Amino acid sequence: MTAARAAAAALAVSRRRREDATRFLQELVRVPSLTGEEGPGQLALARRVEALGLAVDLEEPRLERLFAAYPDVAQYPTHWRHDLILPYAELPTLDALRASGLEDVLTYRGRPNLTARWPGAGGGSSLILNGHMDAVTVEPRAEWTVDPFGAEVRDGFLYGRGSADMKAGLCAAVEALACLGEAGVRLRGDVVLQSVVNEEHAGNGTLDLVARGQRADAAIVLEPTENQVCVTTPGGLYWQLEVPGVPTSPGARWDGARQVGVSAIEKLPLAIETLLALERDYNRRVPHPLHAGRAPFSLVLGTVHGGHYETVTAGRAVLRGGAYFAPGLGRIGDVMAAMRQAVARMNAADPFLRARPATLAFLHHDDATEQPAGLGFAREVLAALGAPSGSAPHAAPFACDLRHLVNQGGMPGIVFGPGSIAEAHRPDERVPLGQYHAAIERLIAILVAWCGV
Repeated sequence: MTAARAAAAALAVSRRRREDATRFLQELVRVPSLTGEEGPGQLALARRVEALGLAVDLEEPRLERLFAAYPDVAQYPTHWRHDLILPYAELPTLDALRASGLEDVLTYRGRPNLTARWPGAGGGSSLILNGHMDAVTVEPRAEWTVDPFGAEVRDGFLYGRGSADMKAGLCAAVEALACLGEAGVRLRGDVVLQSVVNEEHAGNGTLDLVARGQRADAAIVLEPTENQVCVTTPGGLYWQLEVPGVPTSPGARWDGARQVGVSAIEKLPLAIETLLALERDYNRRVPHPLHAGRAPFSLVLGTVHGGHYETVTAGRAVLRGGAYFAPGLGRIGDVMAAMRQAVARMNAADPFLRARPATLAFLHHDDATEQPAGLGFAREVLAALGAPSGSAPHAAPFACDLRHLVNQGGMPGIVFGPGSIAEAHRPDERVPLGQYHAAIERLIAILVAWCGV
């Protein structure tokens, strides 16, 4: 069977199976799999994959393996009910987790990664299809107009938590394999399906598979890109800055002309300006060419908490936020060091903070994924999809697990999948069914072209 005939046969099957493909996505969205509670979703997916005749491996990530192999990038496990609760000044460590008393909360018990290999006939290039099972909280629940786990179809969209981010991508990969199998297509190269846990705020699921030695000639991360081919991703950082104060009542705030009571809230403008100045400095730099026209550094001031009573100066205020940075601005360690240096300069320049320094801690850190715009694998994918000669891939606007497959796994990779990142993490999350069905067909074309038949 020629490649063209193989692709045509599988595409014909995919068009017959559209209703089945929609039902499969509905079934998976109806299984809640919030971060920390991915087990039922993985078991549901395992049943579908096993029905294709593939052997499924379910194994929980091992923290000992992660921190031993990749101490600079391994993270604490996260759970939607207990998210980002263990700050660290330099890097997270297994010893600090054990000392925290949180091992029973931040754990991978009952949270296995799922992998399955579709063996090829030999002589072709292998490919990893990677997606994550975990989804974020449905809160604020009152803002949903549909059941978050109802998988309702309306006006060409399928609604539900995890529909865009990213069960549509996972289901499209499984459906592409199902269509190839039903059409009698035998690929030359192996295909490895990966459904990982704890992508949100950790990335440990994919990192564990890399630590286990899973490799291929290339990888596709099935995050929502509206079926665009992306080869770079920004790095990401969650941080907190604790600002001190001296609590006093109004009657004790002043000792004659000398100020005694200092509210931590008074110091927040200085802290905020320090961080915004760092953002401005980064945004004067030149990022990766694919990020031209975008601000290369994006700082988010997310939450602020401080004080305990209206008539007492706040003894403590905590500012929390995040930052995305484009490839080309340095490694994540460089960005963390720049933040530490900015806070140190702020403390040294302010008499109050010189005596009582504000303290910076981190909650999660991601490296950027930096690959050339002319990446060979991306060029072959674009050609398989019929893109005009000379078409260039895109830059993904979000951090994702591509970083581990490329940076730690040493594989070329792209981000490609149905849905929009604008739908992720919000009430009434949805994915266009037309885009989902198109992703199945495009993955068939990519598999046939890359793996060979």
